[in-house]
Amino acid sequence: MKRLARINVVVVLMLVLAACTSAAPTAAPTAVPAAPTAESGLDQYGERYDADPALLTQALGTSEGVPQIALAAIYRAGLPVDDAMRTLAIKCWKDKVCDTGSGGELTLAIADGFGENVWREITHMEAILQALTYPEIGRIMYSSARYDTQTAISDIRSFIAQDVDIIIGYPDGGDALLPAVREATERGIPYVPYAYGKIGEPGTDYLTFVGEDVCVLGQNFAAVLNQEVGTGKVAFLGGTPGNPLSAAWQACEEAALGPGLELIGRADTNWTREGALQAVSGFISSDPDLKGISYEYADGFLGGLRAYEAAGLPLDIVLTLRTDEVGLFCEWADMNNPNFKIFYSAGGNFQSRIALTAAMMNLKGYAAPAEGVIVPARMRQVDESSCNRDVPGEYPVSSLVPIDIVAAMYP
Repeated sequence: MKRLARINVVVVLMLVLAACTSAAPTAAPTAVPAAPTAESGLDQYGERYDADPALLTQALGTSEGVPQIALAAIYRAGLPVDDAMRTLAIKCWKDKVCDTGSGGELTLAIADGFGENVWREITHMEAILQALTYPEIGRIMYSSARYDTQTAISDIRSFIAQDVDIIIGYPDGGDALLPAVREATERGIPYVPYAYGKIGEPGTDYLTFVGEDVCVLGQNFAAVLNQEVGTGKVAFLGGTPGNPLSAAWQACEEAALGPGLELIGRADTNWTREGALQAVSGFISSDPDLKGISYEYADGFLGGLRAYEAAGLPLDIVLTLRTDEVGLFCEWADMNNPNFKIFYSAGGNFQSRIALTAAMMNLKGYAAPAEGVIVPARMRQVDESSCNRDVPGEYPVSSLVPIDIVAAMYP
């Protein structure tokens, strides 16, 4: 196989410099940044698995029960980022096509169903930073379909026609993307969605997927509402219409809700503040006594706050979230309302790193699990320590992107 042969040659040539888990600059900028590399201990797939427990806990809320592929990915996330790599990462994030300068023969394609919110942008950056730790990757390409399923299909087929070596991304269009995804698989191009972008039959239609157990996520949401609310009306907010993530956790949460809780409805938000504003406004106009809301997207729920402000209603609700952008947490702290409680799991931005590492390991002969790379997640309650005013409000608490890079993304 052409791709596997190229990879095996590169693995033999990989440098074995000492690794460092700090994200601080460690070397003077060079014209072409050298990819951070691991010390001796690389296995036959070019990876190490002794990820920093502190990074694991930051990302997942635990360092236990982490799959091998995720350990390899998060180990790389702890490698040093010097000034030159930081500059290149920002350039690659802004440009749709980027030369990494490594001379590597592989091309990574990031095919996003849409990329125009903070979560998608930081997830995009996570993938770029991960790619820059692989000298085998010489080119990074990016596309956003901006909610349009036909565009998403065309984007994948365009990447196939350009003979890319790996495709990762989130399949907002759901199973409609399967014909294009199967074409990639038939061409020997591993396709790996993240954020529980499970479509079709993983292991057959495409390589594998990355995500937490979203049924457990929904059950965890229900457990919080059962305990903190007990009796009253609750609502679910989702993302883009028909996306697999929202559908999966909502089904499991509904089944786990206690008998005292009444689900009054679901609403799509397209994972935007404006969408959340409209959805929450609709719910509270008919049910101002709403007691709980479950949603994936913390930054998006800033629109929900605006809905309550516009309606002149107190935010006396329990909010369960998947993601953890710090701006919402700081607004919560400013409100000083003991009746507004927020619980969150993990943003999952780092899952794009795991998707890339899964594909790279596969090109080197690793049999990726068809059942998915399932990472653990734990519910955490927002408190005063959750607000960090020294970072941009868009920063996710669990992200592995260095804070100074996020600051450069959102000056």
